[in-house]
Amino acid sequence: MGRAQAIRNMMEDLEAVNKTFEELEPFFKFLKLRIVKLEEGRAVLEIPFHKEITRTGDILHGGAVMTVMDYTGGLTVMTVNDGEDQVTQELKVNFLEPMRKGPFTSEGKIVRKGRTTVVVDLEFRDSSGTLGAKALGTWYILRRM
Repeated sequence: MGRAQAIRNMMEDLEAVNKTFEELEPFFKFLKLRIVKLEEGRAVLEIPFHKEITRTGDILHGGAVMTVMDYTGGLTVMTVNDGEDQVTQELKVNFLEPMRKGPFTSEGKIVRKGRTTVVVDLEFRDSSGTLGAKALGTWYILRRM
């Protein structure tokens, strides 16, 4: 059984999914990410404000925002992936507003699922709901590992 199937089997138990990611992905744990919603075709992650991911002016670093959106897109794809796993093929992010007020949320929704690729629409918001970044990503489905 691939990683995607394992995550789909745990979708009802977010604590188990979060624990799995914290154990298998050190960067997920470093970012203090939490999966708060996981359902077919949709994922929502939350990240608190913390100094380790800011730049000058206490603004969330764009690289951290993009990384969170990448995790969100990957998890969104896992909810519909009938293969073993997936990898990011392309991720295009527009940074719209500086992000200062956490916690922040990143939401992914499937736009189109094909046999080998899945396209995901992503939004990153601060605690007041301000849209800080908008992204469109493509993930490639890995059938055999």
